[in-house]
Amino acid sequence: MICASSKNHSRFGAALRCCALVLCLAFGAAACSSAEVEEQKRQEKADFHYNLANGYFQTGNIDLAIRELISALDIDDMHADARYLYGFILFGRKRYEEAAEHFRKALKTKPNYFAARNHLGVTYLELERWYDAVVALEPLLKEPTYTTQFLVYNNLGWAYFKQGDLRLADKNLRMAVFLNPKFCQGYRNLSLLATQQRDFHGAAEQMTEAVQRCPQYAELHLQLGEALVADNQLGPAEAAFKKCAELAGETALGRRCKGRINGATTP
Repeated sequence: MICASSKNHSRFGAALRCCALVLCLAFGAAACSSAEVEEQKRQEKADFHYNLANGYFQTGNIDLAIRELISALDIDDMHADARYLYGFILFGRKRYEEAAEHFRKALKTKPNYFAARNHLGVTYLELERWYDAVVALEPLLKEPTYTTQFLVYNNLGWAYFKQGDLRLADKNLRMAVFLNPKFCQGYRNLSLLATQQRDFHGAAEQMTEAVQRCPQYAELHLQLGEALVADNQLGPAEAAFKKCAELAGETALGRRCKGRINGATTP
């Protein structure tokens, strides 16, 4: 009897423990589910404010966009899209240090946020932090799905140019125009690089390439004229200054171009 009684008691205790475990797991699952629901609601609320901000931004209501971005970030401090858009707006307002901080935080949340990485690199260029720009931009060259690598090569070339590494500057800028032969900014930068190397004929050739691809930009015609003057091609230089004046009209740039015409084309 004693043995039988002990056996029954053991079975009863095991059943109680099993029930307790089931209840514990059930309550735990409920708690977990509740936390997930709350997190989802929080994310949806942050997304709501971000989407409002993006809509305002697209229609040019920048102050309202900023208000909604602040609301989104108050809810989710690491909302990558809100960080990126806020950084983009601040970059446009030349608040570069603040913009860089937002781009860095966007990348902390989404390391493969290519647009944020590119804009971080460009922001470093504006801040004249050439080494940081190289560090930020170079990883994009290893991303096969990043579709505008010619811009990365151009920006890297400019960073190396400003650092004084003319060999790497030339290498990257030439890769930029190789990938995008219509990229007038790349040819313009190659012209500036050639000028730095006192290759004035090469500078004139590269700036001619830039103007042929983007003939609507008055400033490129001014720079072409200056490159032609340096190469002692005074007749073509005067024509370039006239074209600049025609395109720029009654602006400060237009007046500058007019000042280079009619005898002002001497080196």
